[in-house]
Amino acid sequence: RVLGAEHMDTLSTTTNIAIALLKQAKFEESEVLFRDIIGVQQRILGAEHPATLFTNCKLCGVLYSQKKYGE
Repeated sequence: RVLGAEHMDTLSTTTNIAIALLKQAKFEESEVLFRDIIGVQQRILGAEHPATLFTNCKLCGVLYSQKKYGE
């Protein structure tokens, strides 16, 4: 069975991959994934959904690790 890019299971798995990349200090790769995930989550779930907020929080950690304080 194939799930689409916007399926919740796919988003969850992609989030886990982004977190793993973050833990490996692969910040640029992690940032790209988190930004992609947030775009889909905002469109499907809304900006205030707990999953969207969680992903935003993780993106903040990635940006902090890269010293991108202005973003």
